[in-house]
Amino acid sequence: MQEKLSQIGNASNPAHQLIDVFASYSPISEELKAELDLLLKVRELKKDHHLVKQGEYCNHFYFLVKGILISTTNRNNKQLTSFIIPDRNFVTSVSGMYGYKPSDDSIFAIEDSLVVSLHAKDMLYFYQQYPEMNIIMRCIMERCFQEAHERSNMIRLGTAKEKYQYLLASIPDHIGRIPLVHQANYLDVRRETLQRVNKELDIESDQVKCKQLLAKLDAHIDKHKDFLQKTITLKKLAHILEMPAHQLNHLIRNKHNKSFIQFIHSLKIDLVKKRLETTTDWKHFTLEAIGAEAGFKSRSVFFSEFKKHTGMSPGEYARKLGELK
Repeated sequence: MQEKLSQIGNASNPAHQLIDVFASYSPISEELKAELDLLLKVRELKKDHHLVKQGEYCNHFYFLVKGILISTTNRNNKQLTSFIIPDRNFVTSVSGMYGYKPSDDSIFAIEDSLVVSLHAKDMLYFYQQYPEMNIIMRCIMERCFQEAHERSNMIRLGTAKEKYQYLLASIPDHIGRIPLVHQANYLDVRRETLQRVNKELDIESDQVKCKQLLAKLDAHIDKHKDFLQKTITLKKLAHILEMPAHQLNHLIRNKHNKSFIQFIHSLKIDLVKKRLETTTDWKHFTLEAIGAEAGFKSRSVFFSEFKKHTGMSPGEYARKLGELK
């Protein structure tokens, strides 16, 4: 069983952390705190060591302070990953809770972990002596049942992609620490399928990020007109945009199919064309002056680039505009 919890309290003592968690569900008396402090036990669990093995009796209720635990069931020579438990979650054997019957699950650590335990008989004692413990455990159990229901529906009805997105949403901070074999087994999908879905989501994420960065570039260019600077370079613009130069270069090539210099020149030419289209503006300037205003370093570069983009010189372009008007 597992329960997602936010970080609560600042207690450095692991047992006190669990007491803080309990108190977040219901106010607890000082007497209960004192007894919990006395009866809660802290246990270190090394990587690959078991908290409980299938067939054993589980007599404790655990709170995972740090680490990741995996719960598996073996049946008919097949292994099922029944739960993935990241830190700050509750865990015990669902089938053998309170030690009434052997556990159907094996629970083990996939990294060095730390748990706080409470014996089943002490839990039952607290139910009888402290009404607030009944409220606390009811809230925890309700949350666990809700999560189990959500997971059951997703595993039955969801596509492989939807299942993986569900897992990402459930444990976003821990996904990279969990072996792929357990992720796939937990979601009931083939490992190869999960690898493909992972790549698809990475591509989608990259595409979204790419659109965001391109929007940032376009907004900045539109506002600041950096291309008008005769000394603008890829490195300078990347620094202004707070992104690596190679990333900016990649964005420009992918969207515009141009090098950085070609991209800057195209912006300059677009500006010149707009200036020429507003007759009342450009006639007060020479074509060379308009090119200089657009940031071209020399007349020859301006005329050469303009012809590359339009197929005619600036003068020919201006005369053609005049004829159309």
